[in-house]
Amino acid sequence: MSAARFNWQGVVARGLFSLFVVFAVYNPSGYSYLHWVLGGLDWFWAKLATGALLAIMLLMLWRTTRGVLKPRGMALVTLFCIGTGFTLAGITGTPILNPGSLLIGALLTLAALFTAGLSYSHVDHRLGGISHTEEVAK
Repeated sequence: MSAARFNWQGVVARGLFSLFVVFAVYNPSGYSYLHWVLGGLDWFWAKLATGALLAIMLLMLWRTTRGVLKPRGMALVTLFCIGTGFTLAGITGTPILNPGSLLIGALLTLAALFTAGLSYSHVDHRLGGISHTEEVAK
C-alpha cells in the first residue's frame, strides 16, 4: 500500500454505499426493493435481477464485515451505535422506544456495522501502519 496520508473521503464513500444498500433493500418510506417486490408480479425479471444484485452486495458486505471485525468487533460497533442512539435521543428528547424509531435505528446500526467492516482495515493501516491480509489455502 502507498504511504499516502489518511483522509476521510474513503470512509464517507463506504458509509454512503452501506447506507444505500441497506435502505435500498428496505426502508419505511415505501420506496424499497421489498415494497417493489410485494407490489405485484409485473417486471418479474427486473425484480429478480435487482434482487440478485442486492443479495450479492449484502453477502459481500456481510462476509467482509464478519471477516474483518469478527464477532467481538461487531458486538462493539453495535453497542456503540445503541449507546449513541440512546444518548442522542436523550439529548434531543426524541422517543426511541417506538417501532418507527427502533426500525430506523436498526437500519442505521446495520449500515454503520457494514461501514466499520469496510473501513477498519484501511483506517488501521493508515493510522497505525498495520496491514490486514487473508490467507488463501490452495
